[in-house]
Amino acid sequence: MKSVELIFLITSLILLCEASEELGKVEQTSTLFSVEGEIALPQTSNCAKWTSTARVHLNHGQHVGFIRQDCTFRVDFVPSGTYIVQIENTEYVFEPIRVDITSKGKMRARKLTILQPNNVNTLPYPLRLSSRGPARYFRKREEWRITDMLFSPMVLMLVVPLVVMLILPKMTANDPELKREMENMQMPKVDMPDVGEMMANFFGGPAPSKKKAVTGSSGQRRK
Repeated sequence: MKSVELIFLITSLILLCEASEELGKVEQTSTLFSVEGEIALPQTSNCAKWTSTARVHLNHGQHVGFIRQDCTFRVDFVPSGTYIVQIENTEYVFEPIRVDITSKGKMRARKLTILQPNNVNTLPYPLRLSSRGPARYFRKREEWRITDMLFSPMVLMLVVPLVVMLILPKMTANDPELKREMENMQMPKVDMPDVGEMMANFFGGPAPSKKKAVTGSSGQRRK
């Protein structure tokens, strides 16, 4: 009889444990929530064609949802907590949004600021995610611009002194004292080589040696 009672007690405990687990699962499923929102695309794009390759990720794939043809989405069976909502696709770039879900199901959306996490910028709910522009996978090739040439150091070194030489005489013409001081200034003398002689030596080879004139004495005569 004692063995039968023990078997009965063990089976009753097992049944009670299974019943408690099922109740816990029911309570857990009853506290799950849904994250809803809408996608804003450029006017040139068609949402019905774009939704086939786009997904909604919560916490980098912990929960995944699909986008409907009217650009709305809904991610079900989400427990309470903090989630980062991202739109994964290959055509456009979307800014991620942080969503906080309380145990009572209250939703609070705000901008995701990684550098300043304490800075709270609330957003309306249901969510509305707008694209920042098309995704760029390659760096744009550099283009030649005339401003790059004008502002180069070599051009500035040549142009600035030339401008000063042109403007300074006009400034001194109206001021006689400044003109007199400029005339009295002793500029350093620089011996500049003769350009014509340099070019002749460079292209024509060595200069011919000059023959000395031989002068005979007036008293000597040919015999």
